[in-house]
Amino acid sequence: MLQNRIIRLTAENVEEAIDTAVSVLLKGGIVALPTDTLYGISTLLPYSERLYALKRRPPGKPLGIFLPNANAIKLVSKQTISDELAHNLLPGPVTLMFERLPTLPIEFNPGVQNVACRVPSCPIVSEICKKLGEPLAQTSANVSGSPLNPTSVEHFEELISDIDLVLDNGPILSKHEGGSTIVDLSIGKHLYQIVRSGCAETETVKTLTRFGLKEVIE
Repeated sequence: MLQNRIIRLTAENVEEAIDTAVSVLLKGGIVALPTDTLYGISTLLPYSERLYALKRRPPGKPLGIFLPNANAIKLVSKQTISDELAHNLLPGPVTLMFERLPTLPIEFNPGVQNVACRVPSCPIVSEICKKLGEPLAQTSANVSGSPLNPTSVEHFEELISDIDLVLDNGPILSKHEGGSTIVDLSIGKHLYQIVRSGCAETETVKTLTRFGLKEVIE
């Protein structure tokens, strides 16, 4: 394991902290970082198994990915919506699911056909992805199945000893309570399904409807 470290983010040290995070990730480490909803934990896609071990996450529960911007969706998946719609939904507290491209590392969600794309409204995540030049495997910074939403570092103290770097931005005080809204856009052209209501369902559905998509309800 890499040396554990907690960096309390300030306006003066944020660029250095981002560079440190990139260095840790390139060595196969795990980084905890703030988003627009919760604290997440990330690693490079080939090291995804480390996140499962850390969270005690069931192997059949896929991870999501962080991307630097909406333009990167088509680099990892078969995008089924227009670029205009993608940019209306992202960045923000929304996760979009598409069929994955075969170029994604096989170590990432092996056997899973879709990929869940997330572009948080958080410049820290965006800058880290840009500097890496590749997506990040990601999930929330808590033990799998925990009812507690990790909106501060204190909420995942039990995991910190096994996290290589923590970027502490203080409590996440946001109008977005809970995790992101997850939308499956792989089910057919102009169709969508809400997989998880999350914190932005109402606005997300309005946007999808405005662009002519219809909801599939099972």
